[in-house]
Amino acid sequence: MKHTFLLTFAAVTALLSAQDDRDRQTPTATFWSPGMTATEVTNLINDGWRLTDIEIETTSPWSFTVAAVPNSGAYAKAWWYVYGVTQAQLSSSLTTNNARLIDVETYDDGGTIRYAAIMISNTGADAKAWWWYTNQTTAQVVTNVNNNNGRLVCLDRYTTGGNDRFTTVMISNTGADARSWGYLFGASAVAIDNNLTTNGGRVYGLDRVGTDSYDTIVIDNPSLGWWYYFNKTSTEVTELLQQNIGRVADIERHTTILGPRYNVVVLDNANTLEKTVRQEFFAALPGALGDYGFYLKEINGPVLAQMRPDTVFEPASTMKTLYHVHALKRVANGTVALTQLINKPTSCGVPGSNQTLSTLLRTMMENSDNFSTLAVGNYFGLTNIENTAGVLGMPSTSINFTIGCEGPNNENTMTLRDLAELHEDVANGYLGAQRNNFYDLMANGQPDGLNFPSWGTQTLSSRIDGKALALGMPNAIRDAFKDELLVAYKPGGIAWNTGTQHYYFAEGGFMRVPFKNASGVITPREYTFGVFNYDFAVQEVSGRTVMGDAELELVWNCVSAAMDTWDNYTAGALTTLLGAGCAGSNGTPSHTATGTPEIGQAVTYRLANAPSFAVCGAMFGFDNVSWNGAPLPVNLAPIGAPGCLLRIDAVITDAAFTSLTGTSQVTLPFANDPALIGRQLFTQYLVVDPAANALGITFSNAVRTTIGGWL
Repeated sequence: MKHTFLLTFAAVTALLSAQDDRDRQTPTATFWSPGMTATEVTNLINDGWRLTDIEIETTSPWSFTVAAVPNSGAYAKAWWYVYGVTQAQLSSSLTTNNARLIDVETYDDGGTIRYAAIMISNTGADAKAWWWYTNQTTAQVVTNVNNNNGRLVCLDRYTTGGNDRFTTVMISNTGADARSWGYLFGASAVAIDNNLTTNGGRVYGLDRVGTDSYDTIVIDNPSLGWWYYFNKTSTEVTELLQQNIGRVADIERHTTILGPRYNVVVLDNANTLEKTVRQEFFAALPGALGDYGFYLKEINGPVLAQMRPDTVFEPASTMKTLYHVHALKRVANGTVALTQLINKPTSCGVPGSNQTLSTLLRTMMENSDNFSTLAVGNYFGLTNIENTAGVLGMPSTSINFTIGCEGPNNENTMTLRDLAELHEDVANGYLGAQRNNFYDLMANGQPDGLNFPSWGTQTLSSRIDGKALALGMPNAIRDAFKDELLVAYKPGGIAWNTGTQHYYFAEGGFMRVPFKNASGVITPREYTFGVFNYDFAVQEVSGRTVMGDAELELVWNCVSAAMDTWDNYTAGALTTLLGAGCAGSNGTPSHTATGTPEIGQAVTYRLANAPSFAVCGAMFGFDNVSWNGAPLPVNLAPIGAPGCLLRIDAVITDAAFTSLTGTSQVTLPFANDPALIGRQLFTQYLVVDPAANALGITFSNAVRTTIGGWL
């Protein structure tokens, strides 16, 4: 029986293969651009990018539309690209490099057919059975697909001698590459929509062949987020990529009397936090969104989440943060004191009483008082304040109207990256000894319980209270945590009537989060964050509420993770993962787990619905995403077990016999070792069942154990 297990897992390992770029949703940097010269494409490649799509715009001079990803990490491949080559030259290049095509563009060059193509090494995990054909009719395309049991990955139509012909690339639709899929010749946008509605799946490749007519490859879609769009300008494509946090999977260019237009298939490129925050915006009522974005960065560390960090927006009163930092820099330099008396106008151009700079800054930042802002602007000069933005590295920030004196006929401008740069510079000592005054004079929610964000359905304080209650955290510890948590922020909101009321909301700031280390010592981590919802109409309350809810989700993970270090307890969890087992001769094997998933405790892993007295194995692993770098789950249908999926990286198998009733169990004690806290263990049962299928093996569902406990 041991031999059978070894042969089985060797066969499974052989099925593991690298993911297609158009099937991969690992977040990565992304690039696309029209109108690139050959030199610019070369420079892009030399900077570490790998082309994933290429379109020829012109041949004299050469001009391309390209999409690319960094050639590193999950996307690293040996690859090559060519352009202006004949069929013989392309074939020679493929042979020389032992490569296969992933994208090809065909054109008639005065009677000679030429190609631009991207190829990758057809070796290792990327090795596949594949074919490419050119000068094909539609009937020949169909015949080749059927004869090879192939799946199209590229369907390129071109015209030669007055006739439409196709260049196709296909891979074997077997093994790990087996998918449900289809293709359409010359379908309208409506027909494509209807096909997707009826059959599910997603667009894999899209090529315009006439007015509202497209050659399309459609593939099943078990989990990827994606979008597709027709007839967009380059600006619109970029906007859609930014607003969706997307990556170009396929882009095709065509010419109209209004200029170039693009048809694009986009894959979701957001990380888990970005998806969570984005979903808050997606829940907005119609009329409650304009352009919107968010940004979270650890001070002197990585960007943790971002959407449209470089989009210019009207910051409204959030701009006062720049006034604030400029004033305190002058204080830090000794050119003015916080006790300096400054006249505060009662209206634009009308003097009022004198107040201290400290008072003006507090009322400007905590109460958003516009006449306090006017007083600060009058005293220091708007040009000088704007110059500070340049010193801080805020290139898109501009003061274009006087707050407290005139409306936004010329909007002020800022980006989230600019705002983050300001807060990172302050955190790193730009204000010297005035750093703490900078935060103290801002809205910071203390001491009344972190009433942040300024808008939303819930506050940070109430979210902390809820988690503390769920953890059983004593109120004294919860309150001590709040006392150590600093969120210094500035909201901004403005309405502008241009026939219809338009709204502009933003908020951003700094956060010092009190993590504790393993010894219980507070070791704060600092972050800068921001959100905006720019130029929307009608739904003012909904627009600012969804922005506030998104902002709370943006910062919550950091705060929640810090709370876990304060109560010295991490909750364990037993989670049944999505996806059932595969049918056997006594039903579908079912796997459950009970017990206390904590250090010093034990969990019992059970199997049911197996045949009586059958050999079974409780498989234990540490991952359900990849195995030796290849993606999970592995479909075992090609080796005789249809419907069976290996869902975990089975590192250890505990063999046993089932009972008369087809059950089995194994109890696993966890060592009382704090190093185990937070680790994840994945389990799945294998059952030897010769009557079930040709392989004679079935699998249960999988369970994830997250180990918790008290430190």
